[in-house]
Amino acid sequence: MSLSSPSPHPRPWDEKNSFVAGILAYLVPGAGHLFQGRTAKGLIYFFSILGLFFWGQKMGEGMVVYNLPEKGSVLKYVSLSYAAQLGAGVSALPAFLQNRRAANPVNHTIRHPSRPLIENFEGRLVPTDNDAEGVLVGTIRVEPVEGGEFRGTFEGTMDGKPAKLALGGSSFELAPAIKAGFRRKVTCGLENSAAAFPIKVIEGTIPRPFVDAYASPPDADQLQEINGRLGKTYELAMVFTWIAGLLNVLAIWDCVLGPAYGFGDEHLKVKPTEVSNASQAPKTATAPVTTTSVSTVPPVAASAPPTHSDGPPPKSSI
Repeated sequence: MSLSSPSPHPRPWDEKNSFVAGILAYLVPGAGHLFQGRTAKGLIYFFSILGLFFWGQKMGEGMVVYNLPEKGSVLKYVSLSYAAQLGAGVSALPAFLQNRRAANPVNHTIRHPSRPLIENFEGRLVPTDNDAEGVLVGTIRVEPVEGGEFRGTFEGTMDGKPAKLALGGSSFELAPAIKAGFRRKVTCGLENSAAAFPIKVIEGTIPRPFVDAYASPPDADQLQEINGRLGKTYELAMVFTWIAGLLNVLAIWDCVLGPAYGFGDEHLKVKPTEVSNASQAPKTATAPVTTTSVSTVPPVAASAPPTHSDGPPPKSSI
């Protein structure tokens, strides 16, 4: 006769440190499950949550994840939108730091260059008689000179044709270094154009480093421009990042406490180790017990005929 005992479903979330697993699951979606050995779930969470988060970032041109708390809001240090995105972990955390960096007084619009600038440039020469003309693609070189002015050159193409423009004067403006968007606005006046009317300048953008652009807050003009240009696409990009953050909250729950509905065997208290020990215990044979029925009715005594000690028995009188 074999001893069999029901065994509950394996619970890998109880076999590893749940605190460490929870921290890993928050920082990188799926990392906590990989730590627990739940590889399939870990990879699903990693690619689905982060894929949704960064796809929303791409749709919104990098101006989707940021932290701009509203004055008088219930959440004093985070905006409601960012609170939902914050669930995505380390991918959303830089917005805290970027918000502080952007608010630093040294991060302002530059109107007098203090050091040489050499960057790839995309923009236009304005004003022109036709808005389709004056498209510039090339490289600008700018260096400061005495008196708060600058000088430099643009070399590249204008309307697809080779062009070289001399830059200089006092008309210069460069957007703050730490700001949303991976392109930084710049305006440079043409040399000796101050005497002419209207003044001709080149307006365009130069690359903004990733560390200065990622999760940095946009200003009101940027939000108005991108909402007007992308419309519903920008709103959908925001929703994608919200969903990714909230999904990771559920993934953290699964990592620390297991599936929300369990396996239906939580009532079983026997641990797998106890079951294995019980199955290896020596088996003892027990002899069958037989029972016999005993009558409880007392025996009936037989009646003896009457006896007479003297003389023959009496005759019956009939």
